[in-house]
Amino acid sequence: MVNLNNVYNYYSTQILPPKGSQRSNSSNKSHKKDDLKTVYQNIVKQNQNSPLYKFTFSDHLQAYAIGIKEAAMALDAESDALSGGNDNDFSEMKAVSSNEKVAYASLREDASEELPEDLTLQVNSLAKGQTNVGRYLSSGELSFEPGEYSFGISVKDNEYTFHMKIYDNDTNIDIQRNLASSINDNDIGVHASVRSNRMDGTSALVLRSDDVGKPENRELIFQFDETYLENDISSALGIDNVDTAPSDAEFYINDTLHTSVSNRISLNHSMDIDLLSTSEEPIHVGYVPDEEKLSDKISDFLNSYNALVDISKNENQHGANRLYHDISNVARRHSTELNAAGITIDDNGHLVRNDDDDIFSSSRIQALFNDKLSDFKSDLQKATGKMTLNPLDYVDKVVVTYPNTTRTYPNPYNPSKYSGLLFNDYR
Repeated sequence: MVNLNNVYNYYSTQILPPKGSQRSNSSNKSHKKDDLKTVYQNIVKQNQNSPLYKFTFSDHLQAYAIGIKEAAMALDAESDALSGGNDNDFSEMKAVSSNEKVAYASLREDASEELPEDLTLQVNSLAKGQTNVGRYLSSGELSFEPGEYSFGISVKDNEYTFHMKIYDNDTNIDIQRNLASSINDNDIGVHASVRSNRMDGTSALVLRSDDVGKPENRELIFQFDETYLENDISSALGIDNVDTAPSDAEFYINDTLHTSVSNRISLNHSMDIDLLSTSEEPIHVGYVPDEEKLSDKISDFLNSYNALVDISKNENQHGANRLYHDISNVARRHSTELNAAGITIDDNGHLVRNDDDDIFSSSRIQALFNDKLSDFKSDLQKATGKMTLNPLDYVDKVVVTYPNTTRTYPNPYNPSKYSGLLFNDYR
């Protein structure tokens, strides 16, 4: 008799991931109401002419039967993924630029079907930040009276005040480096550095904004205010001198002029384009098959197929031979199409991939799993559907009674031979 606890424990270990880990759901297949209704109707239809069997299973054979069902469902899901069964037609595509020195295009992980069509892009100017370059002072000398100094800097809508003390033994470059370190440590959205001129032994404090593009309702990203601080040092250092004003990126998309405060633009919340340099001629941005994603899905498919082959070969009973026959017949029947797609059958009955890039191509893979171009997908679906619907066909069993062949009718006490496995000890 079947122990239901064993079956439940088997499924619980498959469904519930260990603590701290996340189970991948790449092979999960969701069903609509119509799909489930079809499964039920197939079960009823099959059992109208089905004998009544007697099962006496060990825990090992229970796991074997459940393993067939799980492996068949996984194989069906992987073949669906390769046939473009996803709702998102762009799931196997990637965005590319004809000149990645000018622009780099990428699709977001949550990209929808509303991706923009192929486009032309010409970059007139990149978005720039603000740069202030201070006065060049003699590095080894001291241009300030010893004492306490300060300066105030406004970054967008925030005000920051810095205080410092100058000593007799300080030099101009010491003061510049101390101020740069203090500004950078406070992370105010402005990066400071010291630029040295070795030819004449001078140095200047340089301030650069972290942000690029014109700020809203302001001309500058940061500026200085000397009106409210005593001994303000900003003018003496010359750091209020704007060397480069912030500006927006300017570019054409399909001959239409656009501007952006950032060098990363987003189209339809699906494609991101990073502007990297200007261009004299338009470049092309479009889509190509993502060979890496396709390669991963092919590997998943081959692993699922080979798992079914291994299940059939590792079980010592006649039903396992029938399982191997059903799954391997599909591959042998379509060996020509498989070879054309770079997939061959080895001596163990496994499907293996030919790593020759000239043979393995996205177009051939898509043709192999396209119902309209090849019968491979439909034949595989029939085989996995049979295994999923009734994995007990591949288990040795004893016939108790044969059905009434003169008049067929659904048997409410035998809704399916597979559920018969679960309720075998029902009294």
